[in-house]
Amino acid sequence: MEHNFEQAWLLALEERFGVQAKIGQVALANLPRMLIYYFQDFPAQGMLTAVTAGLSNANHPNWVNGKPELSFTLHTTDTGWGSAAAYIAQSFFNDSSFHYQASFKIDQPMSKDSAMNACFVYRPQFMNEEQIKFELPDRTIFLAGLFPMYDEEVPMYESKGIQEFWNTPGFDPYNPRRASIAPKG
Repeated sequence: MEHNFEQAWLLALEERFGVQAKIGQVALANLPRMLIYYFQDFPAQGMLTAVTAGLSNANHPNWVNGKPELSFTLHTTDTGWGSAAAYIAQSFFNDSSFHYQASFKIDQPMSKDSAMNACFVYRPQFMNEEQIKFELPDRTIFLAGLFPMYDEEVPMYESKGIQEFWNTPGFDPYNPRRASIAPKG
């Protein structure tokens, strides 16, 4: 069953994206199995899109019309971002609905190429509302985007809300090496 889902999800993503994936796995003791599908140079040259496969095996009362899988899309070659997405999915497996605007923080940087250790959930910007929905034989998946931020940006994000945070000068959703936009002081 699990293998069939993973294969169906991989094929659905490759078909929608038009790019073949490389497959990684994050194995953490006592946590659910999680694969990561890496799409290099997608959606543009020099970008990496990493997508989880396994979060949709969880259950949450808010998941009525479908279940999420998570993705990072960044100007990077560092596959650590995929591992971070899988770690977040595993850590909050049956505890979070991963709804838009939810934020998450981990204890260390999410990758080697960035000091960012937090992120928020929103629609992947290179896809529209119809494109994020995937009908698989055994489930409906909505692809959710993760957007990295610095620890000190979390209070700002939570107080301003997604629109104002997104429109703050210096915010770049695809740059894992951008400067912090949190007010100094």
